Amino acid sequence: MKNKWKAAFFALLIIFTLTTLFLIYSILDQGVTLTYMKEGYEDTESDLLQISKVIEGKLTFDDFKEISDRYPDLEDSSSLELNRIKIEFGLDKKVKKVTTQW
Repeated sequence: MKNKWKAAFFALLIIFTLTTLFLIYSILDQGVTLTYMKEGYEDTESDLLQISKVIEGKLTFDDFKEISDRYPDLEDSSSLELNRIKIEFGLDKKVKKVTTQW
């Protein structure tokens, strides 16, 4: 009778140890993944700001012809909204302002 309890104890101890190690690994992996995603997101935001400063005042609404063809109701619009970017045009149809939206 003693040996059955001893065997069950060590079997459960091994299962508990393996489960704990797997959970620790999962948490650490998730933390590393989120850190890399955050850094990539910050790099993308930085690139977006640099590009928006470059195109302000230089591109016109006609330069966005491919996008405006997909959305015909944009022809008379003074702004173009994409997923997270809003491009505003001035009276001369040049890019006046590029902003990010949340």
